[in-house]
Amino acid sequence: MCANHNLSQPAKKMSADLAARIQKLENRKSADQLVTGIHVIPWLRILRRRGWNVHSPYLLRAARILAYSLPISALGLLERLIFSTRIKDQKIDPTPIFVLGHWRSGTTHLHNVLGRDPNHTFSTVYQAVFPTIFLTTGRMGPRLLAGALPSTRSYDAVKHGWHEAAEDEIALMKLTEGLSFYTGVMFPDDAEEYKKYIDFQGVSQHEVQRWKEALLLVVKKIMLSTGGKRVVLKSCLHSARISLLLELFPDAKFVHIHRHPARVFVSMLHMRRKVDWENFLQRPRKTFLELRKEHTAVAGELLFRRLIEDRALIPKENLFEIRYDEFCGQELEIMEKLYSQFALPDWEQYSKAIGHYLEGLRGYRRNPLEIDPETLDFVRQRWSLVYDTYGYPREFDGL
Repeated sequence: MCANHNLSQPAKKMSADLAARIQKLENRKSADQLVTGIHVIPWLRILRRRGWNVHSPYLLRAARILAYSLPISALGLLERLIFSTRIKDQKIDPTPIFVLGHWRSGTTHLHNVLGRDPNHTFSTVYQAVFPTIFLTTGRMGPRLLAGALPSTRSYDAVKHGWHEAAEDEIALMKLTEGLSFYTGVMFPDDAEEYKKYIDFQGVSQHEVQRWKEALLLVVKKIMLSTGGKRVVLKSCLHSARISLLLELFPDAKFVHIHRHPARVFVSMLHMRRKVDWENFLQRPRKTFLELRKEHTAVAGELLFRRLIEDRALIPKENLFEIRYDEFCGQELEIMEKLYSQFALPDWEQYSKAIGHYLEGLRGYRRNPLEIDPETLDFVRQRWSLVYDTYGYPREFDGL
């Protein structure tokens, strides 16, 4: 699991630059890793591609993921034997609704609102963590693991739990043996290598096909588990993959939510200060943390550019765009317009069903965040495309 301490190249490299790495580690004992739930062979292949270069403070973390992978692999083989024919025969009709938007733009809230239509379903935390076994363990598993998750996410006060909405990217990361931008969070020394999986430009056709097959599998399994309901999927990275999604689902619906770039950026930095530390398998270099603003800006530039350019590929009647500040507090009014444009059925039934969920959000308070003038100017320059496209003011009087 760890680099060979006898003279392996990764070990030499680690000892040579240890002084340039962060000495004080945060959340070292966290058990909340994005890759938990992967099968054993894919996990070992990911580690092998990284030269087994797990740093010693994180050996327990890597070993714990491996320990979880053993029973999950056995159960996954059983699920495949039981459900393979039914999965193959599952029709994806109706096609999915995709929630698009940069992280911290309100995508989770929108995912929850759309997914609570009785005609819809969404990818849940349990399905994302255990994509290969949720058909056989979907009822029992969440009960057995009831105390394994905190009641809210670590970086905000949003409700957390096995049945809450989750990004399907977490499942795809495991099903594709790490073909995800998120894999780079675990291996900060090699994070640059995983940037190409934001939009899958410049990767092999084999990897593209593998990703497509994984997404189709996820959609089919979720539909099978819910009697064929329309699936609402939310992965912020899908915002940069519109062309690939349209190849799979030409008549899919897309809902894009956007928010003031400065708010998004500073909230993203806040989230990464939590999530990065929960997933590291390598002691990060000081420069990695010092350049976090730059990394966030670069990933956002790529995602926004692809989204803004490729949204023209979507038939106009299948794209609905929402401003976050207009959505919050006016969810029903906005959803009524969306349902009308998409010709979704049973509006009256849905509007009643969603009322209880919205009522439960009345006490929700956003994180109190601040942005300094230097960072604000940085965002204006680097994400100017977003300001210009959506008409956000450069002047900003608060978060």
